[in-house]
Parts: sequence; C-alpha cells; structure tokens
Amino acid sequence: RYRSHFRTEIKEEIFMTEQERMNVASLLPEIPDYEKPYWDGLQNGVLMIQKCPCCGHVQFPPSTVCTDCLSEKVEWVPCSGKATLWSKVRFHKGYLKPYMDTPYSVALAKEGSIITARLPEEYKDIPLDTELDITFVRTADGTNVVTCVPKKEYHGIYTI
Repeated sequence: RYRSHFRTEIKEEIFMTEQERMNVASLLPEIPDYEKPYWDGLQNGVLMIQKCPCCGHVQFPPSTVCTDCLSEKVEWVPCSGKATLWSKVRFHKGYLKPYMDTPYSVALAKEGSIITARLPEEYKDIPLDTELDITFVRTADGTNVVTCVPKKEYHGIYTI
C-alpha cells in the first residue's frame, strides 16, 4: 500500500509542467533576518557573504556569529565574482521540482568560503582548480540562481 502511494507521487512529479519545475521561489525557505542581505543581493545580481571584522574569517552559509571566533559583529560583503572550482557533482535524479530535468551539475566553488552554484551543462567536464566567474541565472519566476562558468566566458545575468 505504501509503495503504490510512493509511486503515484513520483509519477505526479515526472509529469509536472515546465512552469511548476521552474517555480524556484516556492521552494525558498522563510528567510530569517540575518540572511536577508544574502537574498537581497542575490535578487540584485550580487553574491554576498559574511566576513568577521574581528578575525577576518569569511563564511558561508550565513550565521548570526563568526564560526571561527564567535564574534557577533559579522558583516556582509560582496564577493569578488571570482572563484576556483573546488569540487563538483552531477545529479542524475531530481530531488526538487525545479531540478527534475536531469542530469545537472552543481559546483562547490572557493570564493573566500566554499559556495554552492549551478554548473551549466556545457562545462560539466571542466577540471578541478579551474578559475571561475560567479554569475546568475534568472528562472522563469524571476528568482536568480547562483551559477559559475569558466573565467571570461560570461558576465552578468542570463535567463532560462
């Protein structure tokens, strides 16, 4: 009985419309105040990360305190937009509605801290330590998704 219910859920997800798949905004969590600068920056095409003025530690994901010295004086600073490919993974199964079109690649990029970003399909085979530019993809619902491409390939926001 459980198994047939599970299969029904999967079938419904497979046959979602493109608009349902691209509605990233519906997946966004309720944003706590301390994360608001990150999400505001993302919508404006600027990747923001936290930096501690006491010890200089750069951190991502956001926190209410410095994860190195525990200072509560963390500040938001824009990233340089330059990163290095630290690791990558290729998903062959979609776990969230906007990402049901598989396979797709995700990069872990070192930009002061390790950030997670989409890696466009044409760059899925780039080697580790490749220099990257941080850019954004605007989805159908207007949400910007952090993306990275090899250095000097593209700058700005593009729409999918």
